[in-house]
Amino acid sequence: MAHAERHLADDEELLYQTRQHWTEMVSEFLVLVVIWVVAGILLFVLPTDEDWGRIATYVVIGLGVLASLRYWLVPLLKWRSKVYVLTTKRIYKRSGFLTKTSRSIPLVRVNDVAFKATLWERIMRYGTLSIQSASEQGMMTLRHVPDPEGFKNLIYQAVDDQQQQP
Repeated sequence: MAHAERHLADDEELLYQTRQHWTEMVSEFLVLVVIWVVAGILLFVLPTDEDWGRIATYVVIGLGVLASLRYWLVPLLKWRSKVYVLTTKRIYKRSGFLTKTSRSIPLVRVNDVAFKATLWERIMRYGTLSIQSASEQGMMTLRHVPDPEGFKNLIYQAVDDQQQQP
């Protein structure tokens, strides 16, 4: 995840960066498995000795590949492109692999940071951070953050360090 460093200002240092927890991709992986199980069953059932059977085999494989691209590869690329970054000056999130979006909050504008983690999320070690800022944008929500309490503590430490600077 070294690509976050290229977006830093000259007087900024990277403190922490992460992406969404891997559990965000579990349902997409299960869909991928179902796609290929169904494709495998269809390939097993289709006759291979007839002309239409060979054509149907290619159609099933092609549809399996297209469904895999749509329901697994595209979400995987979206997951890989979403990054949460804490620097000495700001908190920001970047997302998108074709269309990039970004939102940042200067540390001096951070009013409150809260985290929420259900029992399952605590077991899996992820949660949601809500960052309240004193700006027009208001709240920034970071979902599926690994170790949300640790990230919250890092944010508070960075805010304290920023406020103590002259």
